[in-house]
Amino acid sequence: MIELVLGFFGNYLIEFMMGLLCCALVFRYLAYRHSKDDDAYYSRFTRELDACIDDDKQKNIPIDDIDSYMSNLLGRVNAALPDNALRFSNNANIQNRHYDGKEAMQQREIDKEAQSSDGTSISLNQYIGSKHGLIASIHGESSVFKSTVPPNYTELTDRIMSDDRNWTKLYGHIPIDGASRMIDILPNLFIVFGVFGTFIGIAMALPEIAAIDFNNIEKSSDNLTNFVINVAFSMKTSIAGIFFSLILTFLNTLFPLPEKRFKIFKKVETSMQNLWYHLQRGNAKEQIAMEGVLKVLQSIERYLKEDAPLKEQQYAKRDDKKDAA
Repeated sequence: MIELVLGFFGNYLIEFMMGLLCCALVFRYLAYRHSKDDDAYYSRFTRELDACIDDDKQKNIPIDDIDSYMSNLLGRVNAALPDNALRFSNNANIQNRHYDGKEAMQQREIDKEAQSSDGTSISLNQYIGSKHGLIASIHGESSVFKSTVPPNYTELTDRIMSDDRNWTKLYGHIPIDGASRMIDILPNLFIVFGVFGTFIGIAMALPEIAAIDFNNIEKSSDNLTNFVINVAFSMKTSIAGIFFSLILTFLNTLFPLPEKRFKIFKKVETSMQNLWYHLQRGNAKEQIAMEGVLKVLQSIERYLKEDAPLKEQQYAKRDDKKDAA
């Protein structure tokens, strides 16, 4: 088994590294282009959401029921989004979808439009309101927004965005995070492959030295040729590994995919934090009142524990002086 592996890499190691490099370059290009589309998509959504929230704050619109208000707010955000077409790889999930809750009719109409559209291209409005869109995901986390306890916004945003198949997978098929981590470690792997090829070349060259007859160099010309070829192979693999590593390192630095996705994630997280505080503004007065009540109770408790016994002692001493007089 080891001989088969050594034989394969001894003949095709450079071609194998070249194939890895080509695959990495193709994925890097597609992933970076996809991340730019995601940036435009989520940036527009967060801008529209923040704009609607700011508009409601200026108009001082009351929030009596959080579920109804969220439906209205997200519906306005959905209506304000452009109709730029996005690729949606598979609409088969619409056929098995169950409809319930206040958004059932709206969701059913969206799905009908998605099914009636030509090909697999649907609008941004349809996409964001579909099963894997942000609106549906935010509705699914309505209990978090109704809670008066501040949530962990990073975990909340991660749950919401994980429901978006186009965020977690490249064009709905290749897991982006796993493949991106693989691309990030490929420069180091190319160095390892180069060193591996060097050892393979040396291992194949050493037996040729043993077969050389130094008393009759002419008869050993084939062995010398094979020795030089194997040594050259060991040098070539090291050079190729370093060269491929430099290419990927340069591209990873120039077009950093994880950093770009992190910026997109933070945009959505900031919007979710803004939405939670906006929805809880109706409870702000109650919270302030409760804090005031707690302060009064703490003052009474401190008085009973510290001030009251001292005053009792003062009154007792004054009574004793009166009795003595």
